[in-house]
Amino acid sequence: MDAELNAPDLSFDQVDPIYSGFIDDYLRLHGLDPARFCKPLPGQDEMFFKAILPNYEFDASISAFKFVESAIRLGEAYRQLVEGVFGGFDKVGPVLDFASGWGRLTRYLEQRLPTGQISVADIYHQAIDWQVSTFGVAGIFSDKDPAQLSYAGKHDIVLAGSMFSHLPAGLFHAWLGKLFSLVSTRGVLAFSVHDEAILPIGETMDASGIHFMRFSESGSLELDIYGMSYVTEAFVGRAIAELAPGLSWRRFPKGLYENQDLYVVGAPGVDLSGLALASVPMGGFETAASLSTGETEYAGWAIERTPGAAIEAAVVYVDGAQTLEVAPAGERPDVQRHFPGSANAPVGWRFRLAAKPGASVRVELRSSSGLKGHCYARAPEPAAFTYSGWSRRGLRT
Repeated sequence: MDAELNAPDLSFDQVDPIYSGFIDDYLRLHGLDPARFCKPLPGQDEMFFKAILPNYEFDASISAFKFVESAIRLGEAYRQLVEGVFGGFDKVGPVLDFASGWGRLTRYLEQRLPTGQISVADIYHQAIDWQVSTFGVAGIFSDKDPAQLSYAGKHDIVLAGSMFSHLPAGLFHAWLGKLFSLVSTRGVLAFSVHDEAILPIGETMDASGIHFMRFSESGSLELDIYGMSYVTEAFVGRAIAELAPGLSWRRFPKGLYENQDLYVVGAPGVDLSGLALASVPMGGFETAASLSTGETEYAGWAIERTPGAAIEAAVVYVDGAQTLEVAPAGERPDVQRHFPGSANAPVGWRFRLAAKPGASVRVELRSSSGLKGHCYARAPEPAAFTYSGWSRRGLRT
């Protein structure tokens, strides 16, 4: 099946040099080679061109940064899963990214694992062909009907990110069973959902525990099979129980993307009771005000979505050198609406800094979970401010 969207590809060479600098620094902080990661974004990628790009007023540069940011947050969740279940990337076997799209996760995985261990599957055959030719991974053509998918390989990790969050009840159960059949005897199935906590205002959860709505960002998949679904933990638990008796499974609220819960299900005999997985802190710059002292006062927001964890500090770097550290400065209820059902309230932060115009200013958001988030700004010229965070351009990615 081919996607209908056909925008021009976006090359990272087209990104504003300021944002290119932010992207390169951000990737290197996570041990990734920017040249390998920053392959063009294919024009048929609905996730980027119909979701991320419109959310940032069609600004290609900030949208490219937000794409990279979302890929790293996804990669960090994957890293914790690999380390928690298997002890590290060097100990995991074959993996499958199902509903992989155009390779957002593949850009991360191919720098962590031999490409011979990575398989990708999607209903968009052109997306699979592109990933195979670009990254050298193994490709699998998926189908609208799980019963028509003849593939039967076994994998230590089968991940389906942002797939079950779009399925009606029948397909939810059918695909869960199909993907679980692809898990190795020591492996896990991981998938993300929209929890009932983020059900849109005015909608009511069905008694069955799943509420399906016939709309999505896709312009090519039928709304009867791909819309927006919201589920209760009880619904997911019952669906998992149908796979096999006594399976070990865990739910991690807001464990993937901004607002999706991550469920991890072990193969029979795999104990996940000790598995821990935190969400990467999120945040961004909002304002930069010139002061009579010659300093600039910066302000922004941050949120820790992991239950039981908290933002402990905002550490400021100027052109890569640590300069100061500030504590969070009160809650931000105005930001909360972007993160419904989050375990923790967003907080603000503020600091003053004298930096030469054009300097790169990075704020590292340190969490008690041990994870760090990052946001960027460029020290302003007179009446100018460049940032990588949230303002009028919106917060979603």
